[in-house]
Amino acid sequence: MAEGSDTGRRGILGVGNLLVDKTHRIPAYPAESMLAVIDDSAMSPGGGVFNVLCDLARVDPALPLAAAGLVGDDPDGRLIRRAFEGHGIDGTQIGVIPDRPTSFTQVMISQSRATRTFFHAHGANSRFDLDRVRTLGGGARIAHLAYLLLLDGLDRSDPDFGSAGAHALAILKDKGFETSLDLVSDPDAGRYHRFVLPALPFTDYLIINDVEAAKMTGTPLVTEGAATDWDGALGQAEQLLAKGVNRLVVIHFPQGAVAAGRDGQRCRQTAYPVSRVVSALGAGDAFCAGVLYGLHQGEALDRCLKLGAALAHFTLFADSATDGAVPLTRLAALIGA
Repeated sequence: MAEGSDTGRRGILGVGNLLVDKTHRIPAYPAESMLAVIDDSAMSPGGGVFNVLCDLARVDPALPLAAAGLVGDDPDGRLIRRAFEGHGIDGTQIGVIPDRPTSFTQVMISQSRATRTFFHAHGANSRFDLDRVRTLGGGARIAHLAYLLLLDGLDRSDPDFGSAGAHALAILKDKGFETSLDLVSDPDAGRYHRFVLPALPFTDYLIINDVEAAKMTGTPLVTEGAATDWDGALGQAEQLLAKGVNRLVVIHFPQGAVAAGRDGQRCRQTAYPVSRVVSALGAGDAFCAGVLYGLHQGEALDRCLKLGAALAHFTLFADSATDGAVPLTRLAALIGA
């Protein structure tokens, strides 16, 4: 589909999770009840909506971007709103509630393994519900919902749609948006079946990682180096198409990504190599942003995956979730086109 499609709509609306990441760099993650020394700390806005939109703003400053969600009436909430404004992102659909703090995540980054461990407080995000979704609007082409399984108001049963998340996506489609969905990696497979699977028939673009794909399909994968099960990953994507995703399923993992489209297209893309990872924080969101950009611009599916892999590549060289994002010219140089 060409940029803006025949509706004349243009841009991306990020919907849902807004938070502050409070990151702490430690030599290694300790055993329970043991001590780890914090070498360095930082704080920055984060979450799926912020990370994806800010990455997109750096890739293409001319792309119309808007955010919708909830923050508290507190310094963290004001930090998030100022950050959106500083990136030229429309924050007029961000609500401020006085009786809940802005959501935050304590992120522990292990330097020895370049892994991240998260401790999350739902805060204002827990109030984001169907009534809030009904108020959303604008002329964006794609509405990207992030993250289901971390939005209490949408992670619940719905008598008509199966889950409130499914109902929310149906509302967005009725408003004329193409819908994109990303998840948080919840360890409870039952929650995917209760809250995510009902949402798939109202999802145009499902962009998830291998952990989430395994939980939804019941099929674990080997995703390590030369042993990566590429055919199995494509099989997972095809299963999720069969469960109702309208247009495209993309599954990413450290070694690369695969995609399966309703039109029969199948693609895979290996990750671009890095000599040293500073932090993987935000890499999944960066990949998602690159793919969404390609879809919005009407790029071929293989190039959409390349854009996602390239943006994730640069994110690995930065401490925060978004500081590694680069303009489209840098992505194109890495891709080679």
